Amino acid sequence: MFKLFGLFKQKKIIFEDQLNKLSELGIFMSADLKKELLLEEFSRNEYEEDPYNLLLLTLGGEVEVNGEFINVSEEIWYLDTECIEDHGDYARIIIRLENMTKLNLNNITDYVDIQNDTAWVSFEYMNELIRWEMKVDDDWLDMEIFKKFNELIKTEQSMELYISILDQGCLMGYFNKEQVIEINKLTKYKFEEY
Repeated sequence: MFKLFGLFKQKKIIFEDQLNKLSELGIFMSADLKKELLLEEFSRNEYEEDPYNLLLLTLGGEVEVNGEFINVSEEIWYLDTECIEDHGDYARIIIRLENMTKLNLNNITDYVDIQNDTAWVSFEYMNELIRWEMKVDDDWLDMEIFKKFNELIKTEQSMELYISILDQGCLMGYFNKEQVIEINKLTKYKFEEY
């Protein structure tokens, strides 16, 4: 009888197979990074004990290379949503979304004054000035920025931002519906349209 319980144990998926599968689904490491860098963050065994989940979090992060922080992947982003403290924070988010979506945005700027309950971000897209007022809630990100961004790009793209809400953070990707279905089969983090 106890042998039956082994049948339900999750099968280990080797680290390289996880990387390859995510690459097939359009999530790549930045070209100038090597997979060994990921193994400095967590052990091979840790990735294999929690297949795809830990790897997605790591791919969504940043690493320091030669004193500069770079995105491990442009296709997935792990974001701590308690991240709005000062000028530049919303602009940094729009720049990251621009890199993720390959859109051409210009004159990205913002204003953040937590004490006076004022925050906004603006940029030019297709020769139009876009300005969004952001809700101030201490140092928490106004998640409406992602909904607004999806509305902005819907007319031009077959892809959109999908988000998996985690405790204080979120995993975000720029996918088409087919990619999301396949990624959601692999991971406990369920990506949804935002």
